Amino acid sequence: MDAALRAEFGVEGEWQIWRRHRIRWAECDMHGHVNHAAYLVMFEDLRVEHWLRVGQGFGEGAPGPVVAKLEVRYLRALRFQDEVLLALRTTGLRNTSYTQDYAVWAGGLAFEAKALLVCVRDGASSPIPGEARGRFLL
Repeated sequence: MDAALRAEFGVEGEWQIWRRHRIRWAECDMHGHVNHAAYLVMFEDLRVEHWLRVGQGFGEGAPGPVVAKLEVRYLRALRFQDEVLLALRTTGLRNTSYTQDYAVWAGGLAFEAKALLVCVRDGASSPIPGEARGRFLL
């Protein structure tokens, strides 16, 4: 991430994946604030992008990430049409699970989440594929 982008959104720390995003009306409640569930969909998009970037796919019989635990912290409200930066980083890696941090930046940190994900194949936990392991962490 370049210095100009960091300065524009007030980003701190290192992040593997980031994307600009303009808050859409469909993501807001009747007061024009981002609905709490909308953040989870934004992060799902980043999580899918990360899984694809580490060389994995989705399909029958293929392993894939499943959210086992999620902890969120709302720091300040965001509104319709706010320009934000979404970010993801993998913070830990085990045999069948990993942890990720997610953040929304807009003049500093506005929202953050921590997730425990389990690699699942055919309904049961499965080792994270070896070819992906080396690409998971920063």
